[in-house]
Amino acid sequence: MKIRFMKGLAMDIKKMPEIKNISKIGKEKILLLALAGIMLVGASYFENIKDKKVPDSNVKTKTTSNNYETDMENKVEKLLENINGISKVSVVISFKSGSEKILQEDVEDSSGKEKNENRDNINASSKKSTVIFSGNNGEEPYIVKELYPKVEGIAITAKGISDEKKKGHIINMLSALFDVPIHKISVLEVD
Repeated sequence: MKIRFMKGLAMDIKKMPEIKNISKIGKEKILLLALAGIMLVGASYFENIKDKKVPDSNVKTKTTSNNYETDMENKVEKLLENINGISKVSVVISFKSGSEKILQEDVEDSSGKEKNENRDNINASSKKSTVIFSGNNGEEPYIVKELYPKVEGIAITAKGISDEKKKGHIINMLSALFDVPIHKISVLEVD
């Protein structure tokens, strides 16, 4: 059996062991390899398509700084309302600053050496750039960590906390929860 190439050149299959080995593989295995290749190409195509799924109720969404602050106030209100005899609770929490997002950065360092007549000069420079990825809302910076604001003070008004012992327990509880000094927590009785 001979294979014909351009300009009448002929090559014998018996002299080409690579082609001979391919024919030993079998049709089934070649079909499986071709199918695997098609699946890899198809998978890379579908990887670029963005999923538009409705978020699960179990998945927590990211909270912004304002949501974080109101969430903390609401949680403290619910916590205090669960104490026997306390009602009409109002909580105000002051924060030192807003939330802070730490972004991933790529740093490219470069250095060069120049020779002058009397001395060598070494030049070093670095270039920082923020890592960007394609998210559901378009291109977004890659956030490594988000730091929530630190509590600076807490003010509470409620009905049923005229007892000094109960006030002391509430102040100690809030001091332990938010790592706030006792003198920065105020608890007042309202009618």
